[in-house]
Amino acid sequence: MAELRITTKALPEHGRVRNRAMLLQALFHDGPRSRADIARLFALNKVTVSAIVGELIEQGILVDAGHSAAVRVGKPATLVAIDDDSRSIVSLDLSDEQAFRGAVMNLRGQASTLTRFDGEVDRRDAAATIARVIEMVDELIGAAPAPVLGIGVSSPGLVDRDGVVRYAPHLGWFDADVRGALNERFGVPVHIVNDANGMALAVHTFRENDGRSILILTIQRGVGAGLIVGEKLIVGEDFAAGEIGHVVVAPQWEKVCACGRRGCLESIVAIPELRRRMDEGEARESVVQDAADAIAAAVAPIIAVLGATRVVLAGPDDVLDDDFAAAVQRCLTARTLPATTRPIGVDIGSDGGLLGLQGAAVAVLSAELGIS
Repeated sequence: MAELRITTKALPEHGRVRNRAMLLQALFHDGPRSRADIARLFALNKVTVSAIVGELIEQGILVDAGHSAAVRVGKPATLVAIDDDSRSIVSLDLSDEQAFRGAVMNLRGQASTLTRFDGEVDRRDAAATIARVIEMVDELIGAAPAPVLGIGVSSPGLVDRDGVVRYAPHLGWFDADVRGALNERFGVPVHIVNDANGMALAVHTFRENDGRSILILTIQRGVGAGLIVGEKLIVGEDFAAGEIGHVVVAPQWEKVCACGRRGCLESIVAIPELRRRMDEGEARESVVQDAADAIAAAVAPIIAVLGATRVVLAGPDDVLDDDFAAAVQRCLTARTLPATTRPIGVDIGSDGGLLGLQGAAVAVLSAELGIS
């Protein structure tokens, strides 16, 4: 598990980096504060806070934001705030089954430049795929309006802590050192994140939520899950947490999955399969019902064991819509105790493709500034 938000005072061994992240986290989520307020909030020495704030102002990450409106004796306190446009983040989302997406984003995950590569990439040629990623990053860095904080890449498959994509068959990547290739070419920090984990981070960081547990299910050519429980991202010892695409949910299913078994979640709900069935004339209601049943079969045990309170379905909005979410909600209710599922909301993460890009941006924000 990975800690997301730093909310406790630093111990001696954590030092300045932790205090800096804690300060930035508060300003990012709660808005402008005075130095004195920050010192009181985290029980830090005022001199320590002033030194960190001064350094961040010098770097351009923080700016003075006027005086506090609070009525108090003496001179009004000066507020400090994060300059959202002080740094650019280059984000790539490789999860879409039809196209690669890239963006230049500010610290709020807002895109100033978007690019999309619709051309066919030979996904059996790992070197060609990485070369295309490098080409996109080069284009985006050239369009960045501010110093680049880092490069974030959201990739399907198993991604380890070193940025090596261990297994992403849809991209032709097996032990592909994507981070190393980008870092060698561009010389800026690079962070690679599993696409489902990244989207969970994006919901956690950039969307309104109640702070409780989030389960995000990404449905594209493959299927994956990202899970945040108690402010911690669950990644697993072998970085395989959330790889639920080949969980068998309907052994009676006729079509054989790519893995050789019948009834895997991916073989039922992957976007190409859903589109194929509808294009061949099957009623949308029937196709959606089969998908919702399969999703509920895979997700209900996770909810029951870990207590997720929000489920977000992410994928193309021509397939995943409000009716799809409602069907999943009904199927989850049928498979669990009402007390378990009543508080759960099932939402569609439809945002024009920004969620995956924002997930890559959070990977950079978290690693470089401690913000998530």
